[in-house]
Amino acid sequence: MLTIPDLTLLLMVVVASLAVALIYMLRELEPKLARLRLRGGRVLRDRTE
Repeated sequence: MLTIPDLTLLLMVVVASLAVALIYMLRELEPKLARLRLRGGRVLRDRTE
């Protein structure tokens, strides 16, 4: 059976790993999103002209 300190450590590890995964995902997606924003801006400008 896990004790309270063991459960606390497990929770901290899970939260830390989720935070690392989120940061990694955002770091990988940011260039793609920036390109989409630029492309989307061009499309909107073409439609308004």
